[in-house]
Amino acid sequence: EVAAFECLKMSREAMRNFHKKGGIKNIVEKVNDHSFYFLSRRDLKVTGFKHREWRQLVVWKKEGENKLIVCYNDTDALEETHPRDPNVVVASARTTWEYERLPEVDGIPQTRVKLVARVDVAGSVPTFVMNRLVRSVGKSLISMRKKFDKS
Repeated sequence: EVAAFECLKMSREAMRNFHKKGGIKNIVEKVNDHSFYFLSRRDLKVTGFKHREWRQLVVWKKEGENKLIVCYNDTDALEETHPRDPNVVVASARTTWEYERLPEVDGIPQTRVKLVARVDVAGSVPTFVMNRLVRSVGKSLISMRKKFDKS
C-alpha cells in the first residue's frame, strides 16, 4: 500500500497536493509494467527564480517477497514529445526509495521506507532556499507516515 502510494503520481489526491506545493506541470507516460516517464515542473516560490523541471525515468522492481525498489533517474527520452521550454531551468535528480514489508504488529501492517536522494536544482541557489526545499522533503515523508499510520 505504501509503495503504491509512491507510484500513483496522477491520482486526484497527488495532483491536488502537487499544485499546493508549487507544482505547475506533471506528466506521467507509461513505458511498460515496471516503468514510466515522469516530467515535473515546479515553482520554487523565490522571486526572480525561473521554474525548475525534472525529466525522469522511474523504474521499480520487486526483490523477493517483501521488498520493492523504486528508482528515479534523469532522462532525455521526453525531448521529442515534450520539448524543453527555454524559460525553464532543467534540474537533475537521482532518487531511490526502498520499501520493505515488516512483520505485522498486533495485526497492523508495518513497512520500512528508506530514501536516498541527490538533487541539483541548477543555478546559483542561496542556502536559505535549499534549507526550505530540504524541509519540504521531510514534510512529505511525515505526511506519508501520517497517511498510513494505523496505530
